[in-house]
Amino acid sequence: MNRAKGILLTVFAATSFGFIPLFAKIAFANGLNPYTFSLFRSLFASIGLFILLKIGKIDYTLKKEQYKTLFKVSLMGYSLAMLTLSLSYNYMSTGLATTIHFFYPVVVMACLIFFYNEKIDKRKIFSLILSLAGMYFLVGFDSLGSTSITGVLLSLFSGFFYAYYILIVAHGNIIEINSFVLIFYISLFNSYVLFAISIFMGKLEISYTFKGIVSTVLVALIANLIGMVSFKAGIKSIGPSTAAILSTFEPITSLILGILIFREILSWYHIVGSILIITSATIVAFRKKSLKIL
Repeated sequence: MNRAKGILLTVFAATSFGFIPLFAKIAFANGLNPYTFSLFRSLFASIGLFILLKIGKIDYTLKKEQYKTLFKVSLMGYSLAMLTLSLSYNYMSTGLATTIHFFYPVVVMACLIFFYNEKIDKRKIFSLILSLAGMYFLVGFDSLGSTSITGVLLSLFSGFFYAYYILIVAHGNIIEINSFVLIFYISLFNSYVLFAISIFMGKLEISYTFKGIVSTVLVALIANLIGMVSFKAGIKSIGPSTAAILSTFEPITSLILGILIFREILSWYHIVGSILIITSATIVAFRKKSLKIL
């Protein structure tokens, strides 16, 4: 039951994250830049979560060591992952940047094997290969002409930073923290980090519009408050490697939104990519006993 719940939460989180490119596109067209978009996304999320913690009377005091871990994972994990991925969109297509970013499940699995002594699971490796192939067809197939070394490096770094975030959340001293409390502190610390980076880089602009702010509030509620909380709960139930593979559901949501809202064309390779990702998720969702061929 816990495994089924974890799978559903992770897929739900991935679906929530699929809204990010939509809101980012709206925000960037209305005065925000990658720095302010990432900053306000974290700030609004921390405010919303703080209100929820107060309403629910949830104790959000932690141990000193846990505060340190949370700040570290905010600095070297989620905040830099958000920022580098957003910046990569300035140098290459969002589709190709997203494809490269989704290299992070490979990093997660490799680190689990080499640093956490996790056994090699052929089922997960097969699922991972399918999901990466699906990711390529879904968002990278038609984007190969717009490559940039800077963009590639930024999207690669975003994947490594996000992998670090997943591993620390799954294996650090913060795994038992209430999901709402954990994401509140990560969003809060992200706000501090991104504010300092924005000031240092001279990117703290205030020329955004009301529409830009609304889009950032919505992405904070959907991606941070709903998505990140669900993803953390999913990691706890099914483990980081399975959660990372299932998170490739994210671009399917982006594809559907693009078709419905921006009238983007559905091509054959989008269908192939979606089928591969869904097949990958189906395989990894079942226990090893039911897949004797592997």
